[in-house]
Amino acid sequence: MKNYGILKGIVFLIVVSGTFFSCDLFSTNSGNNYSIGHFPTTPTNLTDFNTEFDDYNSDIPIFGETFPFCFSSNRNSQGKDFDIVYKLMSVEFSKKSGKLDMYDNTHTNLDVYIENGNIRSALNKINSPFDEFGPCFIPMGVKSNGTNGNGRFESYIFLYSSNLNGNQDIFFTQNLENENYENPRLVQSVNSNADDAYPTFNNNHSELYFTSSRKGNFDIYKVKTDSSKEILQILSENEPASVEMDTILSSASDDKCPSITNNLLVFTSNRDGGFGGYDLYYSCFENGKWSKPINFGSGINTEYDEYRPIVRSNKWEFDNDLMIFSSNRPGGKGGFDLYYVGIPRKEAVN
Repeated sequence: MKNYGILKGIVFLIVVSGTFFSCDLFSTNSGNNYSIGHFPTTPTNLTDFNTEFDDYNSDIPIFGETFPFCFSSNRNSQGKDFDIVYKLMSVEFSKKSGKLDMYDNTHTNLDVYIENGNIRSALNKINSPFDEFGPCFIPMGVKSNGTNGNGRFESYIFLYSSNLNGNQDIFFTQNLENENYENPRLVQSVNSNADDAYPTFNNNHSELYFTSSRKGNFDIYKVKTDSSKEILQILSENEPASVEMDTILSSASDDKCPSITNNLLVFTSNRDGGFGGYDLYYSCFENGKWSKPINFGSGINTEYDEYRPIVRSNKWEFDNDLMIFSSNRPGGKGGFDLYYVGIPRKEAVN
């Protein structure tokens, strides 16, 4: 089994009582009337989505009541190579009881199921006998020329990495013109002869971040992009870009899986000072640069591996943000499992 994304964990989001964040992250205490939802501050297993195999490296393109949820798993190969799996996740919060339920709702007749059904066709072109990791969706709006029952479909630019060429390279596909995704293409401007993976754009698409082993260990790199160009044009450029290691985010150890939401960047690292294995860290974008990374603390991290975190926000329905990650801690179904947790919200700053 190939071991590139499995080394140390999986990421989604968790918040714990007694863990405090710098850079003015905050949450609102809604008391006992449940006027607004609240994600639990202790990591919770996403039982419906996990198997006895390794399930991790997730992404959510649209966050609402029911939404697409994609992640990497070696379930289809019985523990061998990794594919990207597509499910629909539903989130229900009872304002009467305060109960939160996050569950698999893939078999449904909802519009979100119909209008995102073409993701399956994308995976038919993406998945291979090799390893596909780190899905990253960029929503591009609803198109009205669909052939499904609704006549509409969600369009995305879909980034990921695969080692079908011998090392992890970043690829993309898209369905901006019609429901059918194009054949995957390399992001030529950033790939190297080493492993390159986990792409994520900043807020205004002026920088593309990713992880790479081009200098030996894994570090977090960035490329300045022309935000006046369309994202598809940026990704399609063939000339090598000026790639720069981010020295604030990177360390002498392995730093992987960056993911940016608003002005918060989360990632995983096995640097010194953690709780063991890979831990989850965060950094805030302030005064034109990322702050020194801070460990999420013992409420989220363990002596085992925590991996690939992503954060999503719905300030109208929840008073804190959702983080999803993976971990091989005891108590799961086996291997790496997906978990979720609530963290204080960091408001976007222009």
